[in-house]
Amino acid sequence: MKINQFSYILCFITIFAPFVSIKGIPEQVQNFLIQGYVIESGTSDRISGVNIYDPTTKTGTHSDSNGFFRLSLPPGNVKLNVSHVSYVETKISLTQQKQDTTIYIYLLQKEKNINEIFVTNNKSVSNVNSSQLSPLSLDQSTIKNIPTLLGEADVIKALQTQPGISSGTEGFAGMYVRGGNGDDNLFMLDGNQLYQINHLGGLFSAFNTQIVKDVDFYKSSFPARFGGKLSSVIDIHTKDGDMEEYHGSASLGLISGSVNLEGPIKKNKTSFNMAIRRSWLELISIPALTINNNAKKADGEKSIGRYAFTDLNLKLTHKINERSDAYFLVYNGTDYLKYGEELFANNEIEEYRNKDVNKLTWGNILLSMGGKYRISSKVFSSLNVSYTQHNSSLKRSISNYSKSKGDSEIVSSQLNKLTDNGINDCNVSLHFNYYPNSNHRINWGGSFTYHKYRPELTQTTSVGLVHNIDSMSSNSVIKANEASIFIEDDWDINRFLRVNVGIRSSLFNVQGKTYQTIEPRISARYALSDNLSLKVAYSRMSQFSQQIAESYITLPTDYWLPISKARKPLLSDQYAAGVYYNYKKSYAISLEAYYKKMKNLIEYKDGYEYISASGSWEDKIEVGNGRSYGAEILIHKVDGRLTGWIGYGLMWADRKFPGVNGGLRFPAKYDNRHKVNIVGNYKLSDKVELNASWTYMTGNRITLLLENYQDLSSVGFPVNIAPNDPNGVDWGLGYYDKRNNVRLPAYHRMDIGISIYRPKTKGRMGIWNISVYNLYSRMNPIIIEKKIMKSMDEKQKWDTKFRTLGILPILPSVSYTYKF
Repeated sequence: MKINQFSYILCFITIFAPFVSIKGIPEQVQNFLIQGYVIESGTSDRISGVNIYDPTTKTGTHSDSNGFFRLSLPPGNVKLNVSHVSYVETKISLTQQKQDTTIYIYLLQKEKNINEIFVTNNKSVSNVNSSQLSPLSLDQSTIKNIPTLLGEADVIKALQTQPGISSGTEGFAGMYVRGGNGDDNLFMLDGNQLYQINHLGGLFSAFNTQIVKDVDFYKSSFPARFGGKLSSVIDIHTKDGDMEEYHGSASLGLISGSVNLEGPIKKNKTSFNMAIRRSWLELISIPALTINNNAKKADGEKSIGRYAFTDLNLKLTHKINERSDAYFLVYNGTDYLKYGEELFANNEIEEYRNKDVNKLTWGNILLSMGGKYRISSKVFSSLNVSYTQHNSSLKRSISNYSKSKGDSEIVSSQLNKLTDNGINDCNVSLHFNYYPNSNHRINWGGSFTYHKYRPELTQTTSVGLVHNIDSMSSNSVIKANEASIFIEDDWDINRFLRVNVGIRSSLFNVQGKTYQTIEPRISARYALSDNLSLKVAYSRMSQFSQQIAESYITLPTDYWLPISKARKPLLSDQYAAGVYYNYKKSYAISLEAYYKKMKNLIEYKDGYEYISASGSWEDKIEVGNGRSYGAEILIHKVDGRLTGWIGYGLMWADRKFPGVNGGLRFPAKYDNRHKVNIVGNYKLSDKVELNASWTYMTGNRITLLLENYQDLSSVGFPVNIAPNDPNGVDWGLGYYDKRNNVRLPAYHRMDIGISIYRPKTKGRMGIWNISVYNLYSRMNPIIIEKKIMKSMDEKQKWDTKFRTLGILPILPSVSYTYKF
């Protein structure tokens, strides 16, 4: 594997430079260090992204993901301004400081007012200072302030409002980042990977916002601590429980409800935070099905349907001492879908009953425990051990019963088919943070994961058929071991130059073969002024598993498969550059361009459906490459009564496979050339907020059958020129000229919402949310259907018609949340 030698050299120099003396940069031995933690008052939750600023020396820093900060200052009196948009600003005064000092800063949450805005912290304004490109962090209030489908606040749908992210199919919680696929995004819940992240077939994500603290999102430059996926990282952090008092919330929406409760188990020592969410769509569907089935009873028809989802989050936090704490985390998300039909009759001639029912279940289980330990004032460590299980199964039952009147013989049969797949992961990871000084941080660590893939288990049983069946077929269980190490250096070299450089190496052992990947990462910022900077980045990413999908829409039954002896790891190389500007501390403006190459992608071959079902799935796929490139602009207003952003993305994405599309390059499914997002939130008063969003996106690509031809084998054409189908239909065989040959009509919609806050006694709060999804009821097409019919006149010509299908019209919703 060839790796850019320049990247190796650059990584080596930057990582080890802090440990050698550099001529011309004198050490500021006269300075002292102020370090410590920023903590939320009451909950003892550590706060990231807090600005700590010294106006006298005009130097500052911000707290990291652990709430820790370090600041180097000259001796004397010190006054620090501590600020975060979600907390009350605090001033800290220290007199005649000469030696290193450790402090704990406690911040009070703001009441709901005009300063509670869309961003989680000042990262949006300080994106000029960060070495990362496209830095994005969302907190709970941000996610809830974006109007969504049926009033359900959604992490994934909030991220879909950013440029460079395609949502995929209308209404579904998909993510296709900068020309990537839906399976190459790394979803992490408190540092643990999850595979299935959707409820209701993708209409909602599996992350309950009641317990979400904040979300960090990466798509341009990637810190070396993250790996395993090609396109993006979604790092979700949950809230610790309140260490001092009990409180919570209950929320009621049109299709689901949730309860969140937190508080101390032992005051100032141990706390819990628990959230449960449950759908009650069946309470609506059961009466509707009853009415429908009563209407169809005379025709001998009955529809069967039920859907429910449940998710549970539980987090226990224990403060061992001032230097260490521990946690235990549980997540369980489960979906159940039942659908089918029953045909029946009971008349003078015969009695029969035919039933065809499908039961589909899917979900995740996560168990995790770990802790953090401060080894010294400059070195911190964290340990995490976890078990993750993802499973989905589809059971189909077909039963037949018949009996002629006057005849004692009963004919009955039963056919059951079960298809099951899943993944089990056991993981242990150890990370260290080292702070040589307030402008320098070095992270290193490693992890090991034992994977157990169950690609597809099929079990079929039957009774009463001509030939009874009792069989089981399986793509055998695949076991794999994955190990990785990384080192990452974030260094503010001087007031102009800041770099984040790292390297990651992974080993993946499967089927007796071991693959190694080496992934250099670098991002650098050069400040032209306090409000203007230039940034560049390069990232290599690798991926060891993919999701196999046959349908246009990603389904929970799509199974995951690791690489094999015959297939190498997926790789991507992304180059990015951007300009970042802050205008009057109220607007954050960025312009960014990127180019991404992807290798060892998989795609189904042309005509794969004609390959024998008994063959290996690898016989049906091709391995090839992809690329994407484009530019994005984001204008973000972060202050005042009106807040929000306008984003625009321009993108090209394509693929090239030897056995697909004649070996020629073809556009990717989500090659959405233009994408515009406008999101706004207006503070009408202390008790009323208005929010709205509008999305426009060039349509997705589909492969559409435009032409048909008759079977030509009888006139001498060989099958490699004109394939024939022994089961062909009257209108001939389908001819596809190109892969993804048709673009769907443009997608656009507007969503609006209003939040009404009703303060109660003793600090309690009632919140009404009313929203309208797809305000002007644009029926955005998800597919194009082709219909072929023969005319009824004497000419009997074939008539071909195309029509688009949309599924989501205007959908109003209302929800109520009570906080106590």
